[in-house]
Amino acid sequence: MIENTMVKPIPVEVARQLCDGIRAEAEIHWDTVAARWCWKCQQETGGDPAKRGFLRAPGNRGCYLVNMQFGQ
Repeated sequence: MIENTMVKPIPVEVARQLCDGIRAEAEIHWDTVAARWCWKCQQETGGDPAKRGFLRAPGNRGCYLVNMQFGQ
């Protein structure tokens, strides 16, 4: 059986900084899967930072790209 473990929330300001970095990288390397994911998020939110993917789940754990950067 797999136990549920608590995942530490990402502080909002840290998540925003990580997201901004990912978005900047996506503009340079636009042909990657991560860039397409980021572009889709931008389209869905209308560019509103308050609606970004990392804010959609409890603990700011909603965006896979931000989670991967935070875990490094």
